[in-house]
Amino acid sequence: MHKRDASEEMTIMTTRQCFTSIVASTVILFTTGILVNSSDAKIDPGTTIGIWLFDEGKGEIAKDISKNGNHAKLVGAKWTQGKHGKAVEFDGTNHVEIAASKSTDDYLNGFTYCLWIKPLSAAGKDHVRIIERNWHNPGIYIGPKDFFGSIVSGGALQPAVGQSRGGKPEVGKWTFIALTHDKNLLLLYVDNELVAKTKIGKPDLNNEHDGGSIWLASWKAPGWSFAGVIDEVGIFNTELSADTLKDISAQGFEKHMSAVSIDNRLTTKWGLLKTL
Repeated sequence: MHKRDASEEMTIMTTRQCFTSIVASTVILFTTGILVNSSDAKIDPGTTIGIWLFDEGKGEIAKDISKNGNHAKLVGAKWTQGKHGKAVEFDGTNHVEIAASKSTDDYLNGFTYCLWIKPLSAAGKDHVRIIERNWHNPGIYIGPKDFFGSIVSGGALQPAVGQSRGGKPEVGKWTFIALTHDKNLLLLYVDNELVAKTKIGKPDLNNEHDGGSIWLASWKAPGWSFAGVIDEVGIFNTELSADTLKDISAQGFEKHMSAVSIDNRLTTKWGLLKTL
């Protein structure tokens, strides 16, 4: 049997070190070049209630790409071009419905509702529905001059309709809207700018309207409906950071979630690499 001498052992060790260094450099360059722009803002998949890309472009079902399977049903709404791929258009008489489930009720200890909208006409009332669970709990609304977000807490609408409003809607312009809550503060973002902040306690759990389902662009009563386009809706059971919301708005959900997946795989590989 051939025995390795000291020079052969040294050559093997050097080769192994060089290989490890090359792989490590590749991982670092890949991570730096692709993922650093995300400001380390990530979504924990376990906090996702639902994500709807609205890229089907046909049929009456918009799939929830999360593991929860909260698929949405188009009720008279039409497919159109969106901010990222396809989207859904509303004329003020139709809506999209996401049926109530155990996961859609998971908003009491924090939540985020976010989506892209493009109004096709000015709101005719103080506020019309963009997205709403049950009745104002939670909900995001658009008025002629600004936006509004709310929950129901202590049996009352919080904040009152005339308070904590902000942002400026523009007909024909895409706008990214987000409403977050952390059991203490209700924050409303318009195009990544914090436009309203209200101190509000824990929301109530109400299910009296359509079992607590989530509707886009309408409510059960006529005259409060949104006319425009909605794209890429995301709902989470935690308050997403401003940085994460900024990344979502810049990249779209599909690219953002792919970047998170790549980052997670690289983290695993880096851990294995360090054992070489």
